Amino acid sequence: MPRRSPRSAFPLRHLPWPSVLLGLGLGLLCACATTGGGGRPSPESSVTVFIGKILTMDDQGTIAEAVSVDSKGRILEVGTEKELLQAPRGQGMKIVRLEPQQVLLPGFIEPHMHTLMTLIQDMAGLHDLAPCLPGPYSSANPSSCKNELLEALQTMQPAASAKAPSDEFLLGVNLDPSRQQFSPSPCAGQQTTPSFADLPKKYLAACVSADRPVFIVDQSGHLAYVNQKAIDVTCASLKKEHQECPPASMAATGGEWVKGKDGQFTGLIREEAGFKPFLQAMGKSLTPLALLESDPRRLIAESTASMKRTIQEMREAGLTTLSEGGLMSKQQLEAAKLLAEDPAFPMRMTGVVFYQAAYDAKEKRELLRPTGPACDPQRDASCKLPKWLGAGSIKLWVDGSTQGCTAKLQLPYRYQSPGHCAGSEEGRANYKGPADVADQLRPLWLAKEWRFQVHANGNEAIQWAIDAFASLQQEAQNPHRVLFIHDTVGALDTTQRIAGLRNGSYVAKDGKKTPPLDARVTHLIGHVAYWGNAFVGMLGEDAARNIDPVGFDRQYGVPFSLHSDSFVTPPRPLWYVEQAVTRRTWAYPALEKSFVLGPEHVATVQEALRAITLEPARQHELDAWLGSIEQGKIADFVVLDANPLDFDPSRGGDPTKISKIRVVQTYLNGEPTAGGR
Repeated sequence: MPRRSPRSAFPLRHLPWPSVLLGLGLGLLCACATTGGGGRPSPESSVTVFIGKILTMDDQGTIAEAVSVDSKGRILEVGTEKELLQAPRGQGMKIVRLEPQQVLLPGFIEPHMHTLMTLIQDMAGLHDLAPCLPGPYSSANPSSCKNELLEALQTMQPAASAKAPSDEFLLGVNLDPSRQQFSPSPCAGQQTTPSFADLPKKYLAACVSADRPVFIVDQSGHLAYVNQKAIDVTCASLKKEHQECPPASMAATGGEWVKGKDGQFTGLIREEAGFKPFLQAMGKSLTPLALLESDPRRLIAESTASMKRTIQEMREAGLTTLSEGGLMSKQQLEAAKLLAEDPAFPMRMTGVVFYQAAYDAKEKRELLRPTGPACDPQRDASCKLPKWLGAGSIKLWVDGSTQGCTAKLQLPYRYQSPGHCAGSEEGRANYKGPADVADQLRPLWLAKEWRFQVHANGNEAIQWAIDAFASLQQEAQNPHRVLFIHDTVGALDTTQRIAGLRNGSYVAKDGKKTPPLDARVTHLIGHVAYWGNAFVGMLGEDAARNIDPVGFDRQYGVPFSLHSDSFVTPPRPLWYVEQAVTRRTWAYPALEKSFVLGPEHVATVQEALRAITLEPARQHELDAWLGSIEQGKIADFVVLDANPLDFDPSRGGDPTKISKIRVVQTYLNGEPTAGGR
């Protein structure tokens, strides 16, 4: 345990709480002559001592003055400056002293994002159609951002002089009808207000192209929009492979090509299984999306430069560990591993595998086994914790997207009319019910080797997941943690049932109590900031105020983390903290109206900081190494130029300034990930 002093190391609750971009110069002062601030230890040095205000994020809320780290990046001691400087050192010591206003924390951990897709978005050939971010988050806006939907579509139009094969796809990402306004446009050939139902085939043909196939992924990642040319090209490709169009097999995991009342495809595509035939059809063009499946090694080798800017931005946001939250195949798993192991990649990564990529249901056999890091520094004295932390989690999508009108809801919640969700009512699920969800996971659950994560946005989808886990846990007690991803449309009784899973009080439908299961949740807190007002219109005010219900989590003792779901929202952990503490939202398209959504669910700054450090480490069972600054753990750190705790509103601070805190430096294994500014 870390040493503690009554004067300098004390619980956060005893603090007087009054009051994103990484610098390339560390701005730290060195108290010794052997090294410069922010540099690497000299060859003869074996210990580095960091001195300053250290927010350990341990369970006691310890604030320390110093932490010492050995040459392998392991934390030796945490305590006072005097104690650590007087400790005997065998081979010299390097000191890194923080500036008075700076603080040292555990490196930030992103518990759920789609890393590969986030990086691929920035590569050539993909049009970013995203709406603009509001207020304090506008620095992440692409120059092309549009809050008018048809204006965004027109940015995809190929130049008149462009020469391309007629079957070469035009690709777009991040279109968002839930926030982008349907305003009349000359490209649509009319002056009346357009209809969402006409978006895929009609407006893609009119505002983008009728002669080239068009494929656009919605910002939720659960919907795609295609024109008739894309359907024709994809069906021709399937027929060449002697497959039906569309493949009937995609329905098993929620994939759908939506048909209208006339029996014709509308151009609205649901879920990744529905996307896959289109991605295969565009494979010959060797787009980044196609290479991800066909040749991941080539994708990583040839795309490092294109990915560099986004990778740098994540590091500059203080991230030191990422969870790649949905690896759909062995090829994608290989790509994630190759990326993490690249010497230039400045973060760690762990992988979450789609259950169908790990188990062949037809042949009843495992395709993958869970993996961890190549070595464990707690067991091997020569080990420096690798950047690839392995893939030990299984993933399943119970439902779709809240903003995409496909979250699975139950009373008192329903999608409202009018609006782009009109007619969606209770949304939809990707499976038939909790028994079906349990059936998909059972073979892997019984192995007792994997962690399990379920994507569930709607309150009924969450209940299905609870019932599925309860059923499985009664059959075989799995020792690993389970995670509810998003838990968006909150309800008090739903959170109470998750707590019941945790403490063993949950009574399943068969009347039996479920053995305790370590269940946790992670919230896409950007839902509040970016979609909160949209949800008021889509779900009604009462439902909207309970999205991402941190207040319910606190009431029932359910641990929570905060995530980006990137590419859905930007991976900026300090932004999550501000969004959780303020719960401010903005109204599209003008972004002038702002209000607090569900003030009963605001988090404290301390809770929000734990939700980007220790809690995500625990959710991914990485907490033996990461998530807090404690003896025996690994020295993954972030240095900030201000203390976030000073901005807690309960002590008179202004939480709207948290997103402006600058990240000064990040460290892996006690070594800086880049030079200073």
